[in-house]
Amino acid sequence: MGNPNFQNWSIDKGDYKRDETSTWTFQKKLIRRKRIKKALFAILYIVSVSVISYLFFS
Repeated sequence: MGNPNFQNWSIDKGDYKRDETSTWTFQKKLIRRKRIKKALFAILYIVSVSVISYLFFS
């Protein structure tokens, strides 16, 4: 049942590594990346539809 030496653990000794994915700053970075991706895909979609429409109707 667990580690019997859990009282002897120390962050300074490197026994515990923080999970960076659980931090709020990491989550904000993921949200920012997702928004940038969506914006780029939207711009790419609009440009491609515009070009196809222009070629089709001209």
